Amino acid sequence: MRYFFLLILISLVACGSFKPSSPEKKSRFFKNIWTKNLDSKYQSGNLPIGLGAPRIFNDIVFMGSLDGVMSAFDLETGRELWKENEKTQLGGPVEFFNDHIAYGGMNGRLFVRHYLSGKLKYAIDLAAPIESAPVFYNDHLFIYLRGHQIVHMDAETGKILWVYKRAVPVTTTLQRVTRPLVIGNKVIVGFADGFLGALSLNEGLLLWESKLVDNSKFVDVDLNPIMAGGLIITGSPSGELKAINPDSGAISRSFNVSVMAHPYLKGEQLILGTNDGELVIMGLSGEILKKVKISSQAISALTWWKGMFVAATYEGKLHAVDPLTLRVSDTFELGYDFSAVFSDIVTTEDFMALYSSRNRLYLFQ
Repeated sequence: MRYFFLLILISLVACGSFKPSSPEKKSRFFKNIWTKNLDSKYQSGNLPIGLGAPRIFNDIVFMGSLDGVMSAFDLETGRELWKENEKTQLGGPVEFFNDHIAYGGMNGRLFVRHYLSGKLKYAIDLAAPIESAPVFYNDHLFIYLRGHQIVHMDAETGKILWVYKRAVPVTTTLQRVTRPLVIGNKVIVGFADGFLGALSLNEGLLLWESKLVDNSKFVDVDLNPIMAGGLIITGSPSGELKAINPDSGAISRSFNVSVMAHPYLKGEQLILGTNDGELVIMGLSGEILKKVKISSQAISALTWWKGMFVAATYEGKLHAVDPLTLRVSDTFELGYDFSAVFSDIVTTEDFMALYSSRNRLYLFQ
């Protein structure tokens, strides 16, 4: 549970320890074209930790801040196109649908705005903090709330169609939430009690549940589920990664690896970043094809960009890793004490965006 205790450590560090890192070496792979400081206004006490992630749509970068401001920036220049103060902390990324963006705040309010103008289409109170991106599917939105609730609503009107609330008996959780995965007529979600569940798409009824973690605490199934080889791949950072049958919920296999970074599928291979700082390339049957240790601390996020694996670590570094040799070809330091990336690294063909725990938005080309 090293990653959890590090997260606690970050949250308890006083703001007086903030300082830039040493002068940065010129990067060969990572070209940082602009950065935005979205840090909250504070005097003293705990550092405000950024857990959100940017999104890119039609050459615009969208990012919400802990000060409650949703901003739209030009992708190439970083120029602010519009912003709206929602007066609540915005911790989750946006979702796009029909020329609109949807996102939620810590006060439980969901906002839907036109992506180009920022004009409000509607806002609705869902009564619990929203810390993850809504999921859009066939004109519907699925929102995972902090109180172990899934809300299914009509994306066009905001009408709530059903709500599933999970009774979570454990009191010690990481308070992260997985991104729901829609497969046919099922909504696959991970829960804070160590179970993965399937809800019926139309009624929100529990079709099956499968226990993935046997620990006594911190068992949250909060790795975003993906489909690979006809199976659901997900798990908890506290246990092994699992492959689950989407029809029955039966565990088909366990992978002998524990990860905090969401699993990444490239072709027929799983790309994994372990809690021990290893980058692992694994076949869908569980065999390790390649692995290399790139950090003394956990890998928190992974992606593929411009022919390289890009891994973010708890020590505040980005590594570009050659897929053939698994050698680190370039490293970029995020530049501030206690920086890390706890959410998605977002890419297009030419650009990459990420948000650090120190509330800096980085754009690379």
